[in-house]
Amino acid sequence: MKIGSWRIFTFAFFAWILAFIFALTFGIPPETPPELISNIRFPRALLASAVGMGLSIAGAVLQALFSNPLCEPYTLGISSGAAFGAVLAGAFGVNFIVFGITGSAFLGALAFGLVLYFISRHRDTNNLGLLMAGVMLGFLGSSLVALWMALADPNGIQSALFWLLGDLSRARSGGALFSFLAVLGCTVALWANWRQLDGLLMGEQDALTLGIAVPRLRTKLLILVSFLIAVCVSSAGMIGFIGLVVPHFARRAVGSLHQKLIPLSAIGGAALLTFTDALSRSLFKPYELPVGVVTALLGAPLFLFVMLKKQETR
Repeated sequence: MKIGSWRIFTFAFFAWILAFIFALTFGIPPETPPELISNIRFPRALLASAVGMGLSIAGAVLQALFSNPLCEPYTLGISSGAAFGAVLAGAFGVNFIVFGITGSAFLGALAFGLVLYFISRHRDTNNLGLLMAGVMLGFLGSSLVALWMALADPNGIQSALFWLLGDLSRARSGGALFSFLAVLGCTVALWANWRQLDGLLMGEQDALTLGIAVPRLRTKLLILVSFLIAVCVSSAGMIGFIGLVVPHFARRAVGSLHQKLIPLSAIGGAALLTFTDALSRSLFKPYELPVGVVTALLGAPLFLFVMLKKQETR
């Protein structure tokens, strides 16, 4: 790795550490008991790091998988599928599937991901058509979540906000640690395929000539990404645009090759969501903004900017 890359990674790592410390200490009076930090603040910061890391990596891989820099779990609707699967599992008390609610969220994410995959394989589907299909799937999943929660409970719309807008306030030590370890495992598994991901950047035909089994690779990546999204959504709801913002800037810093892009996206995503969550719960006290609202305020303008710039280069 070049010296310039080491500096970028070192800067990103220290940004994550500072964001973590900021999340632990910001807004706490000096006389606050240490138990508050260890039992409440630390699990929340750890979960924010895990979710930010997972969504950023999922966005980077989906962008290679569908050859579109605007792809990410939220805009493609995969997060909505995971949320709907998690809501159904919670409503019916389905815990026999692997990992409980996370397992059901995985099935929902995988189902929506497969729909997008088959749409992308249609010969008449372009990048704009794929994005429109993802947006429609997102609306469908979000509407199903809101409808189900409203029908299941008179106060269900309030609960649906957790899934639709993202919320890290339910973080607990055990769940946060599981999410972090699961995301870390998926990160290593996806990073191990960095050469094949680089091959996909050249196009399917060129990847095949390099000896890459493209259909099998796409299936493996889709399963891993779906599980990654399921872990994030089942623990924090739908948080948008992290998977778009972080890979975009990581790509500008270290290029498009995934050997560097995936780890930098992981560190950057952890730092950004940890810092954003600390702001969302502290800026408007005694009220707490859903973290998904803050990420949308940051990510939506960037989404429009990238889309317009992409149109200009055609």
